[in-house]
Amino acid sequence: MIKRISRLTVLMMLSYVLMTLISCGRHSEAWNELNQAEQLMGTKPDSALTIIERIDTSVIKGEEEAARYALLKSMALDKNYIDTTSFEVLQPAIDYYLENGSADERLRTLYYQGRIFMNKSDFDMAMQSFLMANDCKKECRDTLTYANMLVAQSILNFFSYQMEDYVDNNLIAADLYDKLNNDIYRQSSLIKALDGSIVLGNRQLSDSILTIVDSLAGYVPEFQEERKLVRQTYLITFEPEDIIKALLDSVSDYSIMNDESKLNIAIGCLKLNQFKKADDILQLIDSCSEVGRSHRYLQLRPEILEANGKYKEALAAYKTYFNAIERENSKIYYQKTTVAQDLHELKVCQIYTLQQKDKQIGLGLCVVLALIIVIGIIYYQLRLGKKNNIISEQEQSRLRLENENLQKQNSVLELEKHNAQLKLDKKNLAEENMRLKISQLESEGEHLKELLSAAELSKPILDSIQERIGILNGLLAAKISDNDTYSKPFDKWINQIVEDRKSFMDSTRLAFRASHPAFMKYLDDHGLTESELNYVCLYAIGLRGKEIGEYIQIKRHYHTSTDIRKKLGLNGDDTNLGLYIRNLMKKL
Repeated sequence: MIKRISRLTVLMMLSYVLMTLISCGRHSEAWNELNQAEQLMGTKPDSALTIIERIDTSVIKGEEEAARYALLKSMALDKNYIDTTSFEVLQPAIDYYLENGSADERLRTLYYQGRIFMNKSDFDMAMQSFLMANDCKKECRDTLTYANMLVAQSILNFFSYQMEDYVDNNLIAADLYDKLNNDIYRQSSLIKALDGSIVLGNRQLSDSILTIVDSLAGYVPEFQEERKLVRQTYLITFEPEDIIKALLDSVSDYSIMNDESKLNIAIGCLKLNQFKKADDILQLIDSCSEVGRSHRYLQLRPEILEANGKYKEALAAYKTYFNAIERENSKIYYQKTTVAQDLHELKVCQIYTLQQKDKQIGLGLCVVLALIIVIGIIYYQLRLGKKNNIISEQEQSRLRLENENLQKQNSVLELEKHNAQLKLDKKNLAEENMRLKISQLESEGEHLKELLSAAELSKPILDSIQERIGILNGLLAAKISDNDTYSKPFDKWINQIVEDRKSFMDSTRLAFRASHPAFMKYLDDHGLTESELNYVCLYAIGLRGKEIGEYIQIKRHYHTSTDIRKKLGLNGDDTNLGLYIRNLMKKL
């Protein structure tokens, strides 16, 4: 009896030791210092940075602790106005938190990643980081970091001429700062939002924001120069000419003003028709400066040059303005599509991480459960002596469970096989549909090439046909991949080209108006509609009735032909409509 009690005691002690080893040893002594630094981060960032830099990095234990050290040090550097262009400090946080972190940890990591990209002037990657950070807004609790991220993102919106997003981001940030009782940051965001609403010409929104800015001026003496400048912009944009004139007359030396004020004065001179003065002031602004690259400057410069009769320079300035907008729009499209792919990959990684965590938890539970079972079995053996019966019953239960699992796996495999066959059938149907569309477009291209070589048509009409042939040649020269990622966009392109037949018929009709005005006037005088004119122009370039019916793919094809005959005074048994149209065109 004593021997049995001793064996039971040893087993219980081993179980206790094993559980202790599992539950301890996750963090080093540096973890407590990081806790202290995080508590001081908001009020005393210099002290927080001192504590972090004092930590011996060689004692840091595990990926989680290294990631927290990296993130807190990046936060401390930023709050102490130490800008960095290197990811050396933040990289452990990026590697760990973007896959394993909470919503707040992902938000902070992506925010400081974006700030580093901004310091490197890599605005595309910075915008991608901020867009991914914005995906955490529903789950995160760190309101201050989220508001700061919106402000940083608004700076990129400003430089890319996305003024509506610039205003919206600053208004949302101002509301968040208000909830945090941070009047200084709130005032700064409101001034930015006011400036953006003025650029958009939205006086109602500008008035409402200006009221709040004025109400905060007594509590927040900071940003006095910014308030003065934005009020000047408001006056130049919205007030009548007599008030603008009074402002211009109050300025004696324009050269000592900053570039923003010079730009405002130039706008005021343009409104007062003082074109020469506006040009002189605008030339005082450095075109390579931040103001010189701004949306307002690029938009204003061609207007002033045109008003002064400098049409050649104005045309060049207009091209610069539109090229800048097009370039930024292309960047935004690239950012959104790239971020959509990154978000998808991030979600896949998160799902995989959750599955791994579930496996770890399940494994831990299995270990605990196994320990309990072992202790229970030994205790049962010592007390009742029924070891063989218990082992036999458990073995039967295990075999039964394995048999049930095998049956379930077979059912799942059958279902997956059925789904795979359905997907294959769907893919084959889509490929057949695509081949049919390509065949139709090839036929259309051949008809147009025959017309191009055989018909005696004017150059505008031939150019329109040649343009359509070029579009079809570009399509049919593309290679179709078996990968769904490429075949779906190609199918969409085919549908777009099929739908662009309306555009081709419109361009052909306009070309006939330019080359055969008397012919088109004759048709207009007989009351033909725009669609009927398009129909007639297809006859005029040499297509036959059957070809036109296949081309436009409209069920009312023959009804349209009958309506045109009636309006032109032709009976159903009269001459061929296509021959009549071509003879009429040559005669007129």
